[in-house]
Amino acid sequence: MINEPHYFLPDEHGFKGQILDEWLALGYYRMQHMIFTTHYTAVGPAKENMPVFWLRTEVKKIHENKAAFAIRKKCTSFIVKIKKAAITMELEELYSIYKNHVGFCASATCWEYLHLDEFENPYDSWMIEVRDGSILIAVGFFDKGENAISGILNFYHPAYNKFSLGKYLILQKIDHALANNIPYYYTGYISTAITKFDYKLFPDVKAIEVYLPVEKTWMAYDLLGKEKLKEYSMNHPVQ
Repeated sequence: MINEPHYFLPDEHGFKGQILDEWLALGYYRMQHMIFTTHYTAVGPAKENMPVFWLRTEVKKIHENKAAFAIRKKCTSFIVKIKKAAITMELEELYSIYKNHVGFCASATCWEYLHLDEFENPYDSWMIEVRDGSILIAVGFFDKGENAISGILNFYHPAYNKFSLGKYLILQKIDHALANNIPYYYTGYISTAITKFDYKLFPDVKAIEVYLPVEKTWMAYDLLGKEKLKEYSMNHPVQ
């Protein structure tokens, strides 16, 4: 039986360095300035609860597939910059264009998605900018610990759909982790009921681990797959 959800606000140390590593390893994740865990999500008009499982990627185990190579090739002309996270008007304009295009129910602004006004950001937050010349076409946010990064948000201009910029941002985060000798990249959760979050298995499913909340351990995803995880959620209902 799984009890949840759980939410925690930061103390004076925030969620940085080894502290973030420890929370992520326990199946927790960022929500604005809080950290939380859950094992279900409500999706669709009916808001029906669906089981979810947290994922992480062991970046040194990745053997990129053909799709990853193709995306890198398509995006070679773009300019990529990684820097400390900062919300600008240019970025908010791109977020608004993306939000209106995909039509999901999200925060009205990028600032609201990431922040609470009550206190300072407790994370060591970074961002990836992708530009076509001087034009900002994609942005990806992530938080850094000592031995992990946590992907938070990606968005891009819909006019560049054919470049798979969401996955290109995933590849850039993986590259950053490898370049800084960071072993884990936490990507969020996947659902056994829908395919909406399956892109998080990119670019190599064999490098993915899944968190089992009852045993409080991580296991190779490809040893389980969705069918066995579905059985797991049925045998350990949420209360």
